[in-house]
Amino acid sequence: MRYLVPFLALAFALPLQAQESGLAFLRIGTNAAALAMGDAQVAHSRDAFSTYWNPAGLAAASSNTVALAHHLWVGDVRTYALASRFRAGASGGFGLFVTATGSGDLEARDGPGEATGLFDAQFLTAGASYGRTLGPLRAGATLKFLTERIFTDQASGVAVDFGLQLDLMQDLLQLGAAVQNLGKMSELNAQATRLPRLLRVGAAFFPFRILTFDDDAPVLNTFVTAEVLRSLTDETTQYHFGLSAEVMELVTVRAGYITNDALRDVSFGGGLRYGGFIFDYALLPFAEGFGGTGHILTLSYGW
Repeated sequence: MRYLVPFLALAFALPLQAQESGLAFLRIGTNAAALAMGDAQVAHSRDAFSTYWNPAGLAAASSNTVALAHHLWVGDVRTYALASRFRAGASGGFGLFVTATGSGDLEARDGPGEATGLFDAQFLTAGASYGRTLGPLRAGATLKFLTERIFTDQASGVAVDFGLQLDLMQDLLQLGAAVQNLGKMSELNAQATRLPRLLRVGAAFFPFRILTFDDDAPVLNTFVTAEVLRSLTDETTQYHFGLSAEVMELVTVRAGYITNDALRDVSFGGGLRYGGFIFDYALLPFAEGFGGTGHILTLSYGW
């Protein structure tokens, strides 16, 4: 094989300690708000990007939403994500999504020494999700189609996600769990890539709120979340933590932390709301010597 597949793990700035599973781009979160909070979203996600974090959240979303995210990684690596959420009856929500990642040109080598040419890698996932309220619980499922192309080799596959959410203490405490990427790929070159099967379990809490005296409008809303991410394929575990503070439902500041990650730990970001539009940004500093920082931009519109 003329190219160095392990290099892709670095080129895509992925949070992996082992590469046995492949298709590691499936472990990259989609939206800036979630990535700024250390990827801890399984309990709280309730918008169009619930199609990635937890499809049960589609049933809790307060509006129809369309959203676009752009990831600026190091080098020429780029990711684009488009997601939507629509009402499906009084108790349900339906979502559609597509995410594409491209590497740009990478150097190909037969061994140590000069490059013999260039190649690129492209990954795409697209599908649909549905979430529904079932008594005190919300449950959801996602069906997605996957393709990967590295140099001239190409493979495809199908996977499913399942998720649950539960709100307690008058919505001050939120619990969530999801299992992701249960499926199978066709052969890439001579061997099928193993999907990164993930289990997410987390909780979110609103510890401090300030409301106006007249109409209980929120002046300050703080939010903390924690999550355990277990790779069922690589048998590794990460802990994710996030916090945010929203002022007057207009401006939000966020921070996050991830353990057991070779390429990143802290993250920062913020958001701005104007009418039905929300703009979010996340800054992901990568490990020293890796080559820079990641920037995530998200624009969403709800109605």
